[in-house]
Amino acid sequence: MFTSNTKRFFARPQTSWIIFQFKKRNSSTAPSTKLTSSYFHHVSSLPFVYKTIGQNFDETAAKYPDHECYIFKSEQKRYTFKSFKDEVDSLAASLIELGFEKGDRFAVWLPNTSENVAMSFATSKLGLIKVNINPAYVGRELEYCINKVGCKGIILSPTVKVIESLSLFRRLVPELDQHSASRELSSKVLPTLKHVILTGKQSSISGTHSYNSLIERGAKLSHNKLNERQASVNPDSPVAIYYTSGTTGQPKAATLTNFGILNLVHAQWEHLGRFFTRLCVPIPMFHMFAEVVGVLNAAVAKCQVVFPAILPDTVSTMQAIHEEKCTALIGAPIIFRDILTHPDRKKYDLSSLTFGALGASPMHYDFLRQLETEIPIKRVSQGYGLTENAAILSSGMWAGD
Repeated sequence: MFTSNTKRFFARPQTSWIIFQFKKRNSSTAPSTKLTSSYFHHVSSLPFVYKTIGQNFDETAAKYPDHECYIFKSEQKRYTFKSFKDEVDSLAASLIELGFEKGDRFAVWLPNTSENVAMSFATSKLGLIKVNINPAYVGRELEYCINKVGCKGIILSPTVKVIESLSLFRRLVPELDQHSASRELSSKVLPTLKHVILTGKQSSISGTHSYNSLIERGAKLSHNKLNERQASVNPDSPVAIYYTSGTTGQPKAATLTNFGILNLVHAQWEHLGRFFTRLCVPIPMFHMFAEVVGVLNAAVAKCQVVFPAILPDTVSTMQAIHEEKCTALIGAPIIFRDILTHPDRKKYDLSSLTFGALGASPMHYDFLRQLETEIPIKRVSQGYGLTENAAILSSGMWAGD
């Protein structure tokens, strides 16, 4: 909500809605108002929502507690809204106990896992900024991403496929082996980094916090501090940093807010929600496309989001669509092309797909038509956007031929 001393005024010119936010100035003279900020959008029946992602997710979870929202096929995990909220809240409570404050940056160096999704909501609830890092980055790339924005924490998996992530990290931070997780880390190469969280079922490793242990610990803690923190988070505050591809130099750190992302997801659901009831997300989560067009639909509506594997895999994607009867598939053109040309495609029933959303690179309309007729997918659309505006600006959905 807007703060108690704030008023909203709505005006509707012929071509747009304009929302002005006024805040009263305190003075000994007569009360007056001062324009401090404003929001603008084109004509629409959909109003802006002034909430954080975490707040909106909690409201959705309260409406549909027993509905399955996230399915992680490779982890063999299925979450209802209630069970996922419980894990997010337990994680957030433990992060408060570790000393994370509003505005702290938290690096997520993970593939498409349940822990990655949980961090999206935990960071929003606490006013932290989730810094999404490609799990294929090593050495100097990882060092650059952490130091560029000054991450205070990092969460990683011991391994990602053939990548020995923990071993690579230890070479970058040799102090980890002599460090006790009971105190803050002190690293020469990564001076702002203070806490390291490790996913997986392994026993405690020197210098790190176990993700599973934090969940168990957080479930036993009082959540009063969490509730107070979440209530104090400003929807205009930053919630995520995504690194651009770096095609013109070093990757750029694009910062996005709760308000900006959440309202884009709301608008997206307004237009595409009827297709997204069971959404398949094979695209990596370090890419903005996966987070906004995939993961965060569960923050605004009753739906299922299915992750076929921790990294893009054609057979796993087809199998997930077949088994979960997915209604929509999102991804870069290569994901769709690999399905189209795979020799085992006919072994899987993909007829449940009613919509496919493609983005991240140009494609010819003949290719889109081929997907509709040969996979088949009832409707295919190309999206247009960039990292800095939270993934999507426009779509070819209603452009016709």
